[in-house]
Amino acid sequence: MDGEQAMYLALINFFWGRIKSIGVRIFRKKPLSIEEIKKQTQILFIDDEAMDSLLDNIRDAGWSVKQRKEIDNFDAEDIKNSDIIFIDYKGVSLKLTPSDEGIGLLKALRSKYPQKHLIFYSGYAGFIPGHEIHGFADGWIQKNADPWVYIERIETAARNNLCKKKQG
Repeated sequence: MDGEQAMYLALINFFWGRIKSIGVRIFRKKPLSIEEIKKQTQILFIDDEAMDSLLDNIRDAGWSVKQRKEIDNFDAEDIKNSDIIFIDYKGVSLKLTPSDEGIGLLKALRSKYPQKHLIFYSGYAGFIPGHEIHGFADGWIQKNADPWVYIERIETAARNNLCKKKQG
């Protein structure tokens, strides 16, 4: 190989490297912004008490959230479409799990929808039956926690859920 051929080969390698570098930058998937995550995430609260103030705060933060006071069907569209579900301890799922209430609902949803992020919460004198929810809930929270605590939990869960969806 003479000097001229070597120069052409070096130029070709140089430009080919630049083209590959540009292609990688163009086609590399960027992580989703929190605003994009908010658009893709559905949140459901299952609670027999009105949660209007809390839900308004969550909506004001840009999240899509609904509330169901009672669950009478594990295949309800609200459940199927939700990525993150908050489940109250008392007064919910009396038609499906009358003696276990929220804990029974938590266990049933975990079994039926293992991919969903389930957060158990209670205002029942600050009591969370940890031994009963351990292994079923992805987290728990005091019902009277500040709205920003709920929003932080939602954001963390939504980011983690999105990662699971991409891997799965």
